[in-house]
Amino acid sequence: FNWTDRCIVEWEKFAELAKYQPESQKPTVKALLIMAYSVIIILSLFGNMLVCHVVLKNKRMHSATSLFIVNLAVSDIMITLLNTPFTLVRFVNSTWIFGKAMCHISRFVQYCSLHVSTLTLTAIALDRHQVILNPLKQRMSLTKGVLSISVIWLMATCFSLPHAIYQKLFQYNY
Repeated sequence: FNWTDRCIVEWEKFAELAKYQPESQKPTVKALLIMAYSVIIILSLFGNMLVCHVVLKNKRMHSATSLFIVNLAVSDIMITLLNTPFTLVRFVNSTWIFGKAMCHISRFVQYCSLHVSTLTLTAIALDRHQVILNPLKQRMSLTKGVLSISVIWLMATCFSLPHAIYQKLFQYNY
């Protein structure tokens, strides 16, 4: 690929078109974003709270595997409440309006939830692997499940702290 003067000029034109204006999105796009995000937030909260309620109220479901499922739901609730609304406002306003502290918190929650979900799914896979390989052995106890979840949250926090600490908020003037 050869960079010619013509390519550079075309790239500069494209970059100029891509810049955000103070009102870079049409009102219909903003309305659709708000509606879509609202539906996602409501369904996520309802579904994940329902999962937590069913598992906690049903005594037969008090097992390590069910605890892992509740842990996934809690992680989803956390990201739904502490990240998704801020992302919506950032998209609608084309800028971050919540300040430096919330920038760090939002990024931490985002990465922490991601790590908790991934590590919890790994724990579920390992638990299922043990049950399939050793069907006659006793399943993971509730205590071991709680300990595993504690380790998952500790690891997720450690993995996410660098993102929160070194996150920078830049102001761009377009």
